[in-house]
Amino acid sequence: MERKMNSNTYPDGISAPSVPGTAKAEQRRAAAAGMVGYILEWFDFGIYGFLAPIIAQNFFPAHDSVTSLLVAFAVFGVGCVARPIGSVVLGRIADVKGRHGALATTMILMAASTVMMGLLPTYSQIGIAAPILLVAARLLQGFAAGGEWGTAAAFLVEWGGSNRRGFLGAFQQSSIAAGLMLASFVAAVLSTFIGHDGLAAWGWRIPFILGIVLGPIGFYVRRNVKESPMFIKAAQSTEKISNVLFWKSVLHGFCFLVLWFVSSYMVCVYMPSFAARYAHISETASLWAGSLSLAAVAVLTPLAGLLSDRIGRKPLLLGSCLFFVIFSYPAYRLIVAGIGVGNYMLVQMLLTLAFILFSGCGPAALAEMFPTKVRSLGVSIGGGVASILGGFTPFLTTWTISLTGSSASAGWLLAGSAALTLPVVIVMHDRSKQVEI
Repeated sequence: MERKMNSNTYPDGISAPSVPGTAKAEQRRAAAAGMVGYILEWFDFGIYGFLAPIIAQNFFPAHDSVTSLLVAFAVFGVGCVARPIGSVVLGRIADVKGRHGALATTMILMAASTVMMGLLPTYSQIGIAAPILLVAARLLQGFAAGGEWGTAAAFLVEWGGSNRRGFLGAFQQSSIAAGLMLASFVAAVLSTFIGHDGLAAWGWRIPFILGIVLGPIGFYVRRNVKESPMFIKAAQSTEKISNVLFWKSVLHGFCFLVLWFVSSYMVCVYMPSFAARYAHISETASLWAGSLSLAAVAVLTPLAGLLSDRIGRKPLLLGSCLFFVIFSYPAYRLIVAGIGVGNYMLVQMLLTLAFILFSGCGPAALAEMFPTKVRSLGVSIGGGVASILGGFTPFLTTWTISLTGSSASAGWLLAGSAALTLPVVIVMHDRSKQVEI
């Protein structure tokens, strides 16, 4: 008999997943393995977004800067097109063979593609071959990220046991933010000390080439971590999973992730480029503001996850959705009105706090939609498909602004994503208090 997706029962002889006190040290090691990989990988992934204007100059010369930037962001989105493929291949491997092996593989793939990007000749050196090779590197990077996102989320949440899934799962987003913050920090330091000309000439290569050092470190850490008790118990089960309910949960997961991905890119990745171009904020100031925003995500997201373990996932998710629906457009109107660096940073921080509410409990809420035997695959597929929309968000934002002539119209894209996610949050079952998932 097939198992119902929303059932919280386990086969006879298999107890509810939990992490006993004697396993606390292993739990900490597992959290560290998930975090270090995310930090290193999303440093690689995020640096492209922060240096997009510089990359545009070197690989996509055009008669105007808008066209060049559009193409650069389109290539950023192309990387996300490969994510669904990576999510299916690596997510399935993680469910069948184990989480830690799949995560070690994503570490090496991400590092290799990033180093490749740092060593590429520019358009002026090899012509059209340069952007073609850049697209190839982005596709490999996206493939790795597709398997990483859902597998690491499942890994962390499962190690949270019965009462710390929100807290431990939140380190997924926290470490993503830490990786992006590191990327933003490196970009800001390079911009401060070598200036725009130095960045454009050679400085943009430095953060990409760092992958040759960072990749092996993450691989070693992940390769030597154990599987969670929850995964081991599920591997002993012979129960079948309903395909209909599985794909229904994937659809719900996709809609759930739309706001998460769009707000992640718009608030945490694209905002420095947006502020520099449309809000008349200096490139250096916008990068430092982005670093501050990401620092808040890195520090506060686990607290939001912990809060969701206490009061439930739904209150935080609803609050975040409603904030973005109501205040996204007014926030962007303020940003482009020339309110100065200080006020710009304040508005960005408010958007960041709303994002923290969602992303803090998001990993646990999403993982709780799927049983352990298909959790990595289910979360990965939803994330892989949603990431296409998220990855093209900078492109869609730039295109919308070009079409409407209003830079504040970017706020409607963020509000629209929240409006799509809101119904899913309203009808979802809050499983934060359930011992078994």
